[in-house]
Order: sequence, then C-alpha cells, then structure tokens
Amino acid sequence: MKETKVFKINIEEISCSEFNAAYFLMSEERKKRCDAYNRETDKKLCIAADMLIRRVLSEITGIDSKAVCISTTDTGKPYLENGDCYFSVSHSGNTVAAAFSTEYSVGIDIEQLRPVKAAVAKHIFTREDMFFVFGNEIPVGVTISDPEVIERFFRVWTYKEAVVKMTGEGIDDNIKNFSYSPDKCSCVISDGYCITTVVQNKF
Repeated sequence: MKETKVFKINIEEISCSEFNAAYFLMSEERKKRCDAYNRETDKKLCIAADMLIRRVLSEITGIDSKAVCISTTDTGKPYLENGDCYFSVSHSGNTVAAAFSTEYSVGIDIEQLRPVKAAVAKHIFTREDMFFVFGNEIPVGVTISDPEVIERFFRVWTYKEAVVKMTGEGIDDNIKNFSYSPDKCSCVISDGYCITTVVQNKF
C-alpha cells in the first residue's frame, strides 16, 4: 500500500452489539478515557475510532484485530507497536476519519462545517492564513456565518491540526509557525465535513 488510504465511519451506522464488541477489544487505558466522557456521543466516537483503526490495521498488516497493539508517544501520537503501518485518526460530529500509510507518517483532521467565532483564528492562524480566509477585511468579535468563509476557515484549521498530528508535536508548540499550503495536503469537503490529510514525504 504505497498510497495513503483514508477511511470514514459514522457512529449512527454502528449497532449496539458492535459497540460492545469493540469496547471489549480496547486497551485498559483507552477504556478509562472512554468511560471518562460524559456525553454518549463522545463515548461512541472514542470506541468507533478504535474500531476503525483496528479493522484497517488488521487488513493492511494481517495482524488479527484482537492482537493489534496501539500505543502513544510522549506527545500523544498513536502508533502500532507490533507492525509496520503509520496512521492518524480524528473525529467530529458523528464521524470518525482515519488515514493509513505503510511508508510515511500521516496526519488527518476532520471538522464538521459550522459557524465559528472569528476571534478563534487569531490564536492559530498566521497573517497569510488570515488573508486567505478573510481577505483584507478581518472581522472582529463576530461569528462567521458565510458558508464560503467557513469552508476556507476549516481548510486552514484542519491543515494545521493534521500537520501537528503527522509530526507528533503538540498543537501549542508551533501551530502559528507555518501557514496553510494547499499543495502539501489533500483536502475534501463532503457531507458537511472538511477532511484534510498530510503525508510526511510532502514536507
């Protein structure tokens, strides 16, 4: 599998029995994280993410899904302990998305398109990012509602999230040290979501 593969799963399409079976396969650490969520949706997203990762890693590596061993680095980047495959996972709304590659580190981020406060941008966007999203008139103290601006906002947002997931750096470490580069990522807008994937060999 030389190319990067992206998979999605909607929690509304998963049965209770499938959730129960997937929960049983999770590590104790992930079970604790799952149990700590208050919202049922968050619990289901956590389980669905583990379910999707195990299923695809099993298909790619030939390791039985029950034997797939997933760990995390000190910065929280997940990796496969007992096989050779890079992956990244993200979730938003009711959807989980994951990217896989046998050759290069990958990063993925999914965000449900929605109105967002313009003030959020100043914390993570560079000057170039701000111009791409807003043009010459940067709004202050308002909620972005224009669909085209929302789409551009989340193209930048998901790109930055995907990059730091690929590198394994924390989101606060250097998120404003680089700008959105459409030629260095794959971005798909579909079904009300923005999904961006980045691969190490493009950097």
